[in-house]
Amino acid sequence: MTQSPDDTVSEPTLREVRYEYTPRLPEILTHLRASILVTTYQAGKLLVLGAHENKLTISFLDYDQPMGLEVSPELIAIGTRRQMHFLVPAHETQGPDSEHDGCFVPRSSYYTGSIHGHDLGWGNEGLWIVNTLFSCLSTLHEDYSFVPHWRPPFISQLIDQDRCHLNGMALEAGRPKYVTAMSETDSPAGWRPNKATSGVVMEVPSGEVVCRGLSMPHSPRLHAGRLWALNSGYGSLGWIEPNSGQYHQVEALPGYTRGLSFCGQFAFVGLSKIRETSVFGGVPIAEHRHELRCGVGVIDLTTGRTVAVFQFHSGVSEIFAVEVLQGFKNPLIAGAAVDRHEREVWIVPAENMPRPKPASRLPIFAGETAAAPPAMVSGNLGSASTSSLSSNAAATQLSLAEAIAIARTFHARGQLEQAADSYEAAIALSKASAPLLVDLGNLRQDQGNQPAALVCYERALQADRFCVAALQNLGYLLFNMGEAEKAHDVYERLIEQDPSPLNRLLASSVLPVVYDSQADIDYWRNRQMRILQELNATGGQADATSTLVPTVFFAAYQGLSDRPLMEMRARAIKGRDFTQAIPRGPRPDGRRRVAFMSAYFRDHTIGRLNIQRLEQLSRQNLHLTIIYTGGARDEMVDRFERAADQFVQLPRDLPTAIDTLAKLDLDLLVHADVGMDALTQTLAYSRFAPVQATTWGHPDTTGSQTIDYFLSSEALERPDGDHDYTERLVRLSRLGIDYQRPVLAANAKSRSELGLPVDRRLYACPQTLFKFHPDFDEVLAGILEQDPQGELILLEGRLPEWTHRLRRRFRRTLPDQGSRVRFLPTLARGDFLSLLATVDVLLDPMHFGGGNSSLEAIAVGTPLVTLEGQFLRSRITSAIYKQIAYTELIAESPSSYVRLAVRLANDLSYRSMVQQQLRLATSGLFDDHTAAGELEQCLLGMLK
Repeated sequence: MTQSPDDTVSEPTLREVRYEYTPRLPEILTHLRASILVTTYQAGKLLVLGAHENKLTISFLDYDQPMGLEVSPELIAIGTRRQMHFLVPAHETQGPDSEHDGCFVPRSSYYTGSIHGHDLGWGNEGLWIVNTLFSCLSTLHEDYSFVPHWRPPFISQLIDQDRCHLNGMALEAGRPKYVTAMSETDSPAGWRPNKATSGVVMEVPSGEVVCRGLSMPHSPRLHAGRLWALNSGYGSLGWIEPNSGQYHQVEALPGYTRGLSFCGQFAFVGLSKIRETSVFGGVPIAEHRHELRCGVGVIDLTTGRTVAVFQFHSGVSEIFAVEVLQGFKNPLIAGAAVDRHEREVWIVPAENMPRPKPASRLPIFAGETAAAPPAMVSGNLGSASTSSLSSNAAATQLSLAEAIAIARTFHARGQLEQAADSYEAAIALSKASAPLLVDLGNLRQDQGNQPAALVCYERALQADRFCVAALQNLGYLLFNMGEAEKAHDVYERLIEQDPSPLNRLLASSVLPVVYDSQADIDYWRNRQMRILQELNATGGQADATSTLVPTVFFAAYQGLSDRPLMEMRARAIKGRDFTQAIPRGPRPDGRRRVAFMSAYFRDHTIGRLNIQRLEQLSRQNLHLTIIYTGGARDEMVDRFERAADQFVQLPRDLPTAIDTLAKLDLDLLVHADVGMDALTQTLAYSRFAPVQATTWGHPDTTGSQTIDYFLSSEALERPDGDHDYTERLVRLSRLGIDYQRPVLAANAKSRSELGLPVDRRLYACPQTLFKFHPDFDEVLAGILEQDPQGELILLEGRLPEWTHRLRRRFRRTLPDQGSRVRFLPTLARGDFLSLLATVDVLLDPMHFGGGNSSLEAIAVGTPLVTLEGQFLRSRITSAIYKQIAYTELIAESPSSYVRLAVRLANDLSYRSMVQQQLRLATSGLFDDHTAAGELEQCLLGMLK
């Protein structure tokens, strides 16, 4: 590899390009072992974003108005103004000392003429192209400019008039399955007048419209069992129910969304500014033209939140296509036009080599097939880096052991597609080995494809109905998909076959997220207790030093005392005391070594509740270690790192995590939450400090005999609350938090912008759906019954099944009022605060109320009604009110809760008075730096 020294190359026109990005972006790419390729026809560039040594690498390549883009480890296709360019691997040019882990160079191009190829995809017929100018889907052929295969049924002729602006395509099994268009029109540029509302998604080949009313939609994709699309005129990412045509927004972004790719748990979305032209006139985001951004947004699909951004400030204003190149986190990619600032790469066969014969890696023209990979010899897996196996005849050249080794090598490298192909080949060689099918199922989960993982585990059980790993993984997957009853049946089979302590704990952890009734709760609690009683009777224990222990997170939402349950679980788990081998003596600096640990010391409820009090904690007597067991990085993680004397990011591998903790030589370890994360819960059954404590990040007792104290407060507990805990209860005089006041943005969204009615009284309970205890339905029904003009605003569940179950229950418990219950998609934090501020009344759920959300509600000044319950988890909102000496909004009973909420919504003068009183009372609630002083005295007291 050499840079061209040719001085005759003309100096290109210079363009100032300024950009910025969030620090988490290179960390995500490193984790995924992937890079991002982006086209921008406005700037005439292919942008490559990679990562090297946890820093972002950026390169620009010249192309003539690049648009559509398709990538794979074997071939990259780039559609430009008149040509299709194909780049092939040249990884051998990168030596072991190179900063690049791969290389792609231009090898051929194909002249199509100007067809406006908006979207590309590898299929069974070669490269599929969304031919926007001719309103059709086409492929390539060496004798023609293009070969048309399909056009929407309303397009009457093949002609270069861009009649509907066909622009996006989703492939399934190598064939186009869905397309997007901006309008169902059959006249030249007929899509333009009504583009803001006429966008459609169509099924191929039927042409049936599965979704209407979108605003300039783009980039349909099939991923994780869902049909995704960008509703570009709203700047949103969402998914579509093909049967109902409903579009579910997942995230709203500050740009015209075009270009979508998935990798792992993340979606990568292109963002563009919009031009001052009639093309974008009337589009909803045009109202916010000056707020729009250009770049790439990264959304974590597990939360629906944007977690990283790459943003241009100058030089580039529009993004066209975005694709993730898996398996290469920092590839060198050469452009079609090379200037003095780009690298030239030559690949030449050695003189003593036979002359190579032509072969293609992926089909470009219809009728071609991918060339089979060369046979690989045992022990030489390096050549696997650029090939993937398939279950064809070529795969039979390998032994089963070689095929398995190659599959696992790909998997370990994060090359998931190649690993999947190689596992399939190994499965074919093994004639459907159950363990290999389990491995493939686990890989499918890594890809975020739960339905495919489900099929793998079921195939494994068909091959071997006694396969324990298949039953464990199938039960766990069904539970996480919201199918508790099916998971229950699988775990019953598992226990019958292998009644080990771990398997019994797994079975006892399965609970519905949304219950149908109190009787339903009683059934599941009794089932839990029965399994644990049987386990305790055997005396068996799961070893918490060698295997992760499942959490029982959802038990806290049943409204029952959890101490008996948690004690029984703790008796079935064996940890170890790691402090005995550490010699203890006076600290050289006289300070006691105190650590706080959580998987959620990031932009999360736990992070927000803890960050300021740890930043303010005095170091005169304490040496502070912050232990972060999560993998995500954001600005909040950086704040925790700066706040600590010592910051430890604990590996997720249990033996390594234990070894790391045991060497910290701590005097006191405080778990910020126990029961939300499997690793931290498992570690809570062992002792890593002479004194250990937990607090109410997850407001429930742990049951563990190695947790000595539970940090709470006077206002959070009943006088006899000590009986709720296996730990010794410590009551602070105040809540013990130093919460940074949330600030509502100046451009907070209105009701209409959030899709809410402006002429109704709005009651909102924007909580996770597992907080909706059946007892709460009577209150909700009472509010809607007494206020015929009232609507209840809720948020959809993380999984559609959760929302479905609550809707089904409401049909029985709110039969006459259910039509006035409105579910919104998950909201970004700014939009969430806008929702809190724009409704009339907020409702705190019974038995498990809000915490972080209650502080946010009070900060924006909206009245929040609460009913104090028996356990800490139902007393956080009332404790906040008691701390500020304002108890007007604490109801005494369910009936008084209804009366108070309805009065607040209907009596404007009363609501105004309450809001004014709240504003005055909250002056000392936020940014309360005195909390750190009381926390310090509490920690020192526990160390005496």
